[in-house]
Amino acid sequence: MPPPTPTPSPPSGGHQMVKKGDSGTEVVTLQKSLGVLVADGNFGSITDTWVRAFQATCGLTADGIVGDMTWAQVDDLQKRVETGKSRLPKSLADQIYTMAQQSEIADFAWPDRGIAPTGYIPGIALGFAYAVRLVDDDAVIVMSQGQGNPDKDALAWYAAEFADLGMSNKTAGPDTLRHLFVMMMGLGPRESSGRYCEGRDLTASNVQSDTCEAGLFQTSWNIRSGSSAIGPLLPDFWNNPNGFLPQFKEGITATANNLNSYGSGDGMRYQFLSRFAPLFHVMVSGVGMRVLRQHWGPINRREVTLKKEADDLLKSVQDLVEATA
Repeated sequence: MPPPTPTPSPPSGGHQMVKKGDSGTEVVTLQKSLGVLVADGNFGSITDTWVRAFQATCGLTADGIVGDMTWAQVDDLQKRVETGKSRLPKSLADQIYTMAQQSEIADFAWPDRGIAPTGYIPGIALGFAYAVRLVDDDAVIVMSQGQGNPDKDALAWYAAEFADLGMSNKTAGPDTLRHLFVMMMGLGPRESSGRYCEGRDLTASNVQSDTCEAGLFQTSWNIRSGSSAIGPLLPDFWNNPNGFLPQFKEGITATANNLNSYGSGDGMRYQFLSRFAPLFHVMVSGVGMRVLRQHWGPINRREVTLKKEADDLLKSVQDLVEATA
């Protein structure tokens, strides 16, 4: 009978080295800090895939072994989450979440996709509320601008569809911003079935960090070429990676295929943040839709469903945010 395997001593940082096949409280701590994962205490293939993605994001060797250097990055991520400013006051976020859950659009069966995951509609509503509060933000200014060239601007490309619903986007301001989020709410089911944690389209060959798709809207980091307002979102959300992950996670379990990431540098960091802080992905994609609408096949093919019920919900959110400003 072989001697028992000795338990490794914790490193100087106070954590024990863990890797695929391990289980226990240290794995739970790791999974909770990396957010996207179910904290079941078992270091399986899903945890291994996400750990490797995180290591690559931090410029570490992506070997799946969580030792001193990886734990230091995990702890730093957790610290940034804990010390980062909330994107919305908790009481306001809770009201919006409940409002969205009880809305008519929450149970809508999207064509060819069905009802979105529990947290999808509330997550989009929270993202809209966040944008409404940032009147002078560069990204929100782009998202709120009056409709432009239909070759570039998704709202202009869908002008007839919006007009059928009585929504005009000719004037810059909160109404145009709201209509953009109505369109985003319809785009998510087409691109990801409303799953915030989606990785690249496995039927495509895009595996470069800048062209690899990720997140709710299957947006890639090369979208930043469309507007100078996109680039600054990356350091903003890396420094404060709070982005409504608990809400968007409702009703979803990630898979290893979801969590695979590709490349290195800012493109890799983009893929990580798109799934760790879904609000980041919403903001990047919202700007992109106003300046490079041909980035999205469902938009180009006019497959996005616009719903008046989505606008009704978001108008209630807008009124609530403006009343509490």
